[in-house]
Amino acid sequence: MISFKRIVGWLWSSFLILCVLIGISVSIAWMIGRVLTDRFAVIQSLHWIPTIIALAITLLCATILIWSSWKRCRRLLWMIAFFQAVVFLLQDYAITRTTPLSIAESDSAIRIVHVNVNWPGDNAKAIARKLSSSLLNLYGQTGPDVLFLSEYGQMLGTEVVDMYCPKDATAVSIGRFAVVSRLQIIEVIPLYDDTKSTAAFVRFASWKGNASWGALLIDVPSNPAIYRFKMLSDLRLRLDALKAPVADIVVGDFNTVRGGEAIETFAPKMRDAFAESGIGYGATYPRVLPLWHIDQMLLGPRVTAKSYEVIDTGVGKHCMQIATIQVKTQPN
Repeated sequence: MISFKRIVGWLWSSFLILCVLIGISVSIAWMIGRVLTDRFAVIQSLHWIPTIIALAITLLCATILIWSSWKRCRRLLWMIAFFQAVVFLLQDYAITRTTPLSIAESDSAIRIVHVNVNWPGDNAKAIARKLSSSLLNLYGQTGPDVLFLSEYGQMLGTEVVDMYCPKDATAVSIGRFAVVSRLQIIEVIPLYDDTKSTAAFVRFASWKGNASWGALLIDVPSNPAIYRFKMLSDLRLRLDALKAPVADIVVGDFNTVRGGEAIETFAPKMRDAFAESGIGYGATYPRVLPLWHIDQMLLGPRVTAKSYEVIDTGVGKHCMQIATIQVKTQPN
């Protein structure tokens, strides 16, 4: 008859083996996702494994192995966890990318905000109230210079828009987008809008020493089964066929994780705002526990980002992304 002690020992050994397999398997999948990103449909989901989740799983498995004699496995998992922590600090959590603005730069900077409010209906006032509170904390009574809203719903209703729109700003709608701006809007082009995705273009006049600049606003499907590389490649071809104006900034809900081949192919000459001047943790979705940076802000050669940050407004599904930029006449 098998003794109770042997059964417990067997179960404990099986549990340790399971911990090692889980820790190493998740780490390998995470590494493949980081290296190959989303260029292949069959493995694009590996690119969506958040580093913070992979790190937490590796640390948990390594900690459990403390109560075992498996020193080599434990040491391997600690080494992997250290590597994941370094990657997290270098790519997902920005510490030293931002340089303080001089007085002259501060006076001429353009403060822009983007948030996907996800089609607010009867709750538009509640969202506007939270948005107004966040903007007040960030910018005081003056508010941002340009505010982009994706899937704005009823956010431009008379009683709603006054809650967050500065008195010297103008609010316009372009398809699924709303733009609230104290900069003069000189051109608005709805490029297309179908059941799958949408795009629009807006151009602003020169302001406080900044050259005139244009923003491309996009919103693409959230279905995780869609091959992201092809989706954004097709979007690029569609915009080129429509002869969309060259944008200085591309902003919107990409539903695509930052750092992948899909975004690089879509906008090869543009830079990621978070990678250039991000502050803090770079993830926008879901708002209650941000794991993925799917709301993007891409910068053209004439634009310099002085700061970029992700802000929790306390309402909605997405975090808000804010940036301070300068636009030059010639490329940097």
